[in-house]
Amino acid sequence: MKKGAWLLALVLTGCNPAPTPLASYPQRLAAVLDTQAPALSPPLLEKGGGRAWALAVPQLTINLRQTFALRHCNLLGLIGERNAPLGKTAPPSQRLLYELTLLEGLNACHPEDSDLQTLVTDLAAQKTQALPLVLWQLLAEDQAFKANWHHDRRGPGDFAGIADAQSLFSDLYRLRQGPDPKGQARLEASLGRFASARPLARVNQALSDARYALDAATALINNQGPKLLCVNGKPGQQARRVRDFFFSYYGKEVQPYLGRLQSADRALKESLWPLVDALPHPDLAAIALLASPEPQSLSGQFKAAIDRHTKAWQDFLGRCGLRPGQ
Repeated sequence: MKKGAWLLALVLTGCNPAPTPLASYPQRLAAVLDTQAPALSPPLLEKGGGRAWALAVPQLTINLRQTFALRHCNLLGLIGERNAPLGKTAPPSQRLLYELTLLEGLNACHPEDSDLQTLVTDLAAQKTQALPLVLWQLLAEDQAFKANWHHDRRGPGDFAGIADAQSLFSDLYRLRQGPDPKGQARLEASLGRFASARPLARVNQALSDARYALDAATALINNQGPKLLCVNGKPGQQARRVRDFFFSYYGKEVQPYLGRLQSADRALKESLWPLVDALPHPDLAAIALLASPEPQSLSGQFKAAIDRHTKAWQDFLGRCGLRPGQ
């Protein structure tokens, strides 16, 4: 093979992540049970975020005289940037940073003029009240979050990006209460890593795919397990093959993968859902589906599928003394 073709092969191989142990699990189990393998075609998740999730952020307007008075707070330049064409079309992350910087400037301004102080105090109160809505706008419409509210079937891989996502969610949770210079300084870089790694999109799609694979395997065990013969109260040859498959493939490949996936999901949702729950957001089932650990969510459905599958194996292994120690 020529050097260029060899390098191209490496690049193409790197673009196709290795399939998870669950990808072939129902087919392998069907072969051991000597039955037809189920035809699986797990759906891609519907994308979330965008205008369907958006909430209106109240626009605060002040007159020209009031605006000019804010020169005493060194805020005219900042306000001018926000009202410029680029400022009006700035992405949600820049809008959030502008609001936080403006609020920081208002909180630091203590003019001697009583009318100006009243204006500053009133503006700061209104900006503080609107801040959660500005944050929700970021979660709903920023490109980094929209990329993660979408599906991504690259697989969780080594679960890269989980810790970075946790840090981002923690920073945003603190920013909902007001300016935090360190969190503000990290925001754009954190969003860039979140968009690139897409950990939430990958984990959520993996949860959905896992549920379909587990339910298919559970149906195989429940349907075929009772047909396996016991000979004088002991497992027959096929039953022993299924038991060996349980220990060699399910125990060594599938179970560890499920554990890693569940840990990654828990790490994401335990830091994401408190943030979402603390912000005003539409009452949409899709938000809870993708972001929460509740029973109706992808996380909850995945856990229920694991519980069903575990019970199916326990019932099967309980026949003919197949459980460990029997």
